Amino acid sequence: MIFMCQYEIDRDKQADTQAFFASMTDEQIANECPEGVTKIGRWHDVPNGCGVMIVETNDQNALTAWLMGWSGQCTFPVVTPVMDDDGARKTVNAMLAAQ
Repeated sequence: MIFMCQYEIDRDKQADTQAFFASMTDEQIANECPEGVTKIGRWHDVPNGCGVMIVETNDQNALTAWLMGWSGQCTFPVVTPVMDDDGARKTVNAMLAAQ
């Protein structure tokens, strides 16, 4: 499944969290996801300390554990399954056909 995970850095931890993230090496970024979780992409609203990440996993426990690793610095108010265009069209077409 593909999940959209929105994050919000705690305001009082924003400078430290952003400094930590900025200091991560390319190798650390490439290997930060646990086994079973694939990061598709992450986009940041840097001034406001928030953003969104898209991941793919069939292991909700691995995803939750990884997000919990950041819970001292930020919250994840939205973690929701999402679909690409093809999946969404198939789902909508099946729903319409069933009506």
